[in-house]
Amino acid sequence: MLGILKNYVISWQKKELAFSYELNCSPTPAGLVLTLDQSQTAFSLAITIQPSLDSLRISSFTLEEESHLDDLSQPLYDAALIEMVLQGLDLTAFCAQRFNKQEVNFMLSSDDADHLTALKDLFHSISSHTTIHGKRQLLTLFIDDAFFETMESMKTQLHQKLWDHQKTDLVVRRYLQSGDRTNSPVLSFISLQKKTMSQVKGENIIAFPTAPQHRTAI
Repeated sequence: MLGILKNYVISWQKKELAFSYELNCSPTPAGLVLTLDQSQTAFSLAITIQPSLDSLRISSFTLEEESHLDDLSQPLYDAALIEMVLQGLDLTAFCAQRFNKQEVNFMLSSDDADHLTALKDLFHSISSHTTIHGKRQLLTLFIDDAFFETMESMKTQLHQKLWDHQKTDLVVRRYLQSGDRTNSPVLSFISLQKKTMSQVKGENIIAFPTAPQHRTAI
């Protein structure tokens, strides 16, 4: 199973993502912990998976971020966070199907749930509960055609907005123009100085690539 999960992340087509990812898997008493690392930003996402009789249970969805990126480029920071959460959900859906589960239940702390409630259109229901561990948010996800279609739409919108920001954000433009983003850590642009729109208007603007139409393969 661990090898299958790692190969799945390797199979993600980098040309359709703004960032690239690596996966580490750790079996623990609390469940299988999947740690997704975003190569260029030093962001990471830890997901704890607990198979149950009727569904796949997620007891943690903890995102660790590099705060300096927020100061460097707000659009790139936002894109990194959103894409990481979307890819975490993609990985979760893949696990659900490997366990033959159509339903995923996230029972999370408020901090962990914050990353997902912003994407509420993906979820069948969201509710609050008091448990022995304190207040928790229950988010229920159905792995069906509607889920994949909404995911695809969100990714497309995210990347279009990021490419639009290259017109006014020098860091975004330099990043998108990198020949090999896998070897282009975002924080290496820390020395770049932002220019005003009048200074950068029309400077080396690159066209947004048109991705082939298809549904994420899970």
